[in-house]
Amino acid sequence: WGIRMWAKALNEDANISDILRQGFQLAGVQDAFGFLDSLMYVLATAGKGVIDVRCPGCSEISTDEHRILGAIAIYQCEIDLADGDPYLSCWLGSTALRIAREPTIKLANALKTGGLLLRSRPWVLTVSNISLDAPRLLRESHTVH
Repeated sequence: WGIRMWAKALNEDANISDILRQGFQLAGVQDAFGFLDSLMYVLATAGKGVIDVRCPGCSEISTDEHRILGAIAIYQCEIDLADGDPYLSCWLGSTALRIAREPTIKLANALKTGGLLLRSRPWVLTVSNISLDAPRLLRESHTVH
């Protein structure tokens, strides 16, 4: 929900920070909004190609959304070498990945502390779709549905 609302606001040039902040507060994870905002900002400004983020009412989750959720989920796991970079590397270069790492880890921890656990998605790293090929075709960032 938060990723989709953030992307929709970006595409519509709207400021819905208060709505998102209230939503996360109602979910018991008020700190999560700032971390999500930081992660999405990095994806929107430093990301290359098309990121398929669906509209808030869509019932299906895109492969790209699974990738973003996978990056968050891997940091909720109790493993020492958790690494969300492979999930985001189709859009972000090495410098942007380093910048995105901290808010991704903090978002994962805020959600976990609030009891909101995401299931891992290692399978998404082997899935190919049109939006993963888009960076070769487009040289600017886009969020679509």
